[in-house]
Amino acid sequence: MFANPNNRYITSAIAEEVHVEIAQLIWRLIDSKKHRNIALDYLQVFELKECNGKQAIIHRQEVPEEKSFHLLPLKQALPITRTIWCIDSGETEMMLFPEDY
Repeated sequence: MFANPNNRYITSAIAEEVHVEIAQLIWRLIDSKKHRNIALDYLQVFELKECNGKQAIIHRQEVPEEKSFHLLPLKQALPITRTIWCIDSGETEMMLFPEDY
């Protein structure tokens, strides 16, 4: 899963509401797990919140169960509070809000 970074897309809602810096952080978190040989589920869930001016991200998946917490400073964007999904269809990788599914 998530082996084709050249076929990554975002919905129009993500493009409108999520700063590119935050979207890139999310893709990097997926890539980091991939590079550490952590098995990835087709659905990656990111729960974003603001914490002391930084972007707090809970990154989780169901199979195999995995959960990590990240507190990251942002250079250009303001922290947001949203849930974002990344789904790997096998051919493409899509970043979207759950309500866009």
